[in-house]
Amino acid sequence: MADRMNRARPSRFWRIQIAGWLAYGLISALGALPYRNAYPILLYFIGTTVAAFSASLVMLALCRRLAARRTPWPNTFALIVVCSYGLGIVCSIAGAALEARYGHIGTTSQPWRSIAFVGFANAFSPTIMLVAWSALYLGASHWREMQQRERELLLAESLARESELKALRYQITPHFLFNTLNGISTLVGEGETQSARRMIALLADFLRSTLLPTRQGDVTIAEELAQVQRYIEIEQVRLGHRLVVTMHCDREVQDTCVPHLLLQPLIENAIRHGIAPRAEGGRLSLAIIRDDDWVRISIHNSACELHERSTLSGGLGLTNTAARLAARYRDNYRFSASGDASHGWLVEIEIPHHAKADMPP
Repeated sequence: MADRMNRARPSRFWRIQIAGWLAYGLISALGALPYRNAYPILLYFIGTTVAAFSASLVMLALCRRLAARRTPWPNTFALIVVCSYGLGIVCSIAGAALEARYGHIGTTSQPWRSIAFVGFANAFSPTIMLVAWSALYLGASHWREMQQRERELLLAESLARESELKALRYQITPHFLFNTLNGISTLVGEGETQSARRMIALLADFLRSTLLPTRQGDVTIAEELAQVQRYIEIEQVRLGHRLVVTMHCDREVQDTCVPHLLLQPLIENAIRHGIAPRAEGGRLSLAIIRDDDWVRISIHNSACELHERSTLSGGLGLTNTAARLAARYRDNYRFSASGDASHGWLVEIEIPHHAKADMPP
């Protein structure tokens, strides 16, 4: 794409260059029409315009050289004015010479001294045009350079942000794997070989799904919920009826994009530190609803004592989630985690609603 843009710029420059000087020549020619003998004046303007077109190429080389050397603007302006005036005299002399050679039919040609005098006297108009042309070229070049810098800055920021998100995401899988392997080890130690084998199969399925490539690290909420369901199945092998889970998701938010594995560490925190340590278990509820242009995600754990709350509040799950939300959404999100009146633990997330089709390529 960059190659196509680089090839398109010269052709666009030449189209603008030719169209601009043709417009200048046409306007100048129209100025000769009120005169009774317009032919010599028309020749003068034609010669001046053609010469000015050629002179603009000299100014092009000068402007590029000044831009490459990062010449200060006062020096640049002075050099452009001086060179434009010198070239303006040449352009005016060229027009006067063409008028003297072909414009005075039936009369003797004007001497070169008169031609030079006319050239110096009428150099103001082509000089102004060359100064204006140079200013437009330098302004357009500066604007294009600023646009390129902005694109490079945005690309660098995007790459840094993507790297940060990937690094945070890669923290999740080892932590989850360590906890799950501990659970499998416990089942094996208790003689629950069939449950351990099922847990290993579910773990393999879960890890396989986490390794699938995702678009910019994002998945839809529907895909994220499928991942959460796989994890809950792993935990239900170990906890059985002690783990009661309810999930609700509004249909209109299922295509909302979220960072991959956003919910899994929060669900893991609630189960590992809130429900699993209790003999009677507990209830975990996950609700995702649409609120205008926002998506609200609520994760509630019904069983959480004071010492378990401190573990939840300082665990990797909440810390990692907060960092990922900040990296992904900047200031355009809300995240909170605290105990509630029912001695449970509530995590709430609010993020913008962005469907997968609306995400940038």
